[in-house]
Amino acid sequence: MVRSSFAFSFAAAAAATPTTIVTTKDSISGFGQIDGFTFPRIGGENADQTVMGSYADTASALLVYASTGGRLDGFNSTSVDAAGNTLNGFGDFGVSASNHREGTPVVTFISTAGDVDGVFLQLPSGLILNVASTGQTYEAAGGAFYFLSEPSVAVSNDKSECYVTFAARAGTSWRGILLATIPADAASNSDVVLTTVADTATPIPAGDSSTANFRCLTVPQATPQGDVVFFGSNCGSSGSAAVEAQFNRLAYIGSNPRDFDILTKNRGMFFGGSNLKPGIWRYGKGSGIIEVVSFQSEVPDGQPGEAFVAFSDPGVALDGTAAFVGLGNNGSYGIFKGSRAKPLALVAGKQTPVPGYDGYTFQSMPNIPSLGENGEVVFYGAVNSEIAGIFAEDPKTGALSTVINYDTEVDGQPTLYIGFGTQAYSSGVAAAYVVLNDTTNGIWNFPVTHASSLPTELV
Repeated sequence: MVRSSFAFSFAAAAAATPTTIVTTKDSISGFGQIDGFTFPRIGGENADQTVMGSYADTASALLVYASTGGRLDGFNSTSVDAAGNTLNGFGDFGVSASNHREGTPVVTFISTAGDVDGVFLQLPSGLILNVASTGQTYEAAGGAFYFLSEPSVAVSNDKSECYVTFAARAGTSWRGILLATIPADAASNSDVVLTTVADTATPIPAGDSSTANFRCLTVPQATPQGDVVFFGSNCGSSGSAAVEAQFNRLAYIGSNPRDFDILTKNRGMFFGGSNLKPGIWRYGKGSGIIEVVSFQSEVPDGQPGEAFVAFSDPGVALDGTAAFVGLGNNGSYGIFKGSRAKPLALVAGKQTPVPGYDGYTFQSMPNIPSLGENGEVVFYGAVNSEIAGIFAEDPKTGALSTVINYDTEVDGQPTLYIGFGTQAYSSGVAAAYVVLNDTTNGIWNFPVTHASSLPTELV
């Protein structure tokens, strides 16, 4: 615990009044009693839909609910893609932060169909398109895809197209980030057009005369402007992926295994500065790849001359703002954000007071943050296992307010666990995975009241 020695102002948030979306007390006809969930995501500019993965016995599904409650749709082993193949199992998924021109968000996900893994996109008509699959040879990679992950989807500003971006591996050593452009009125898989955003043949656009290509490329995020924001570096072992994965399960960074720490998960080698050239990068159709932040960037509000050495994967906003967890070479740590129009800025760090807890400052931000339409950040932050919660940045003032913390009761019970990640906030609503005192777990939506709308107290 770190206590701040100075007085500060904070927004006094009222107790949250959440909306119950779905819990392990619920069952679904044809699916059964629900046993558990993934972290949820919110889609639509008006927080139209809450989407989450779920499982029951040996079955899994993606569930789509109205953000005010009530199931709208879902995908399970009875769902069929555009080619007539039945879906089997579900992996990574994403939902658009804005609506398709038909008035609802679109959902992208990883599944297996026709005995191959694929990236899929469901349009409002119900048509499920195959965006890419492991049965497909990609010429730029020199071979067939064998691994597809981390899809993200956005609807273009003019509503004419959908953008799906994802990470892929192919051939013997190729890794890349791809962008699929799909007409809003697409009728078949043949309407999908793939473009390489960055791959292992792409030089990292920062550093000295010693050039290095990307080897580690993860969690790309699509924006309505057609940009793709992603983490990339020269990390990544050239040896066996299985051996590397075993090491990352065994090795620790601080108190966390490397596979579970926000700064090292998905990274194939130790984090570092100039040796690995890590950064958050932005691809644009007309501008190529530019940096959002890199190992050469000075840490905002950090020590003089302090540079970044590690980054989480990014979250993005409708306006293109990108946010991430970052670490500096002198120990500065926090959530930062930046956009094409605005310079990099600190949202919250180790010197930032925690709203509602006199004298405490943030010590951990373990998950990728969410962002609202104006670039405001909503994130999970903690001092320790008891002083933690979801906090929201005011889009006007930057002040923080509390959405929910461990002193908040939900459905009349204390909370044992609060889970909140990226793509989980829109239009004044934050979606969280919560475990209650009686071990019921489920998805709840919480109203977000920003600090400028709340009374303040001087402590």
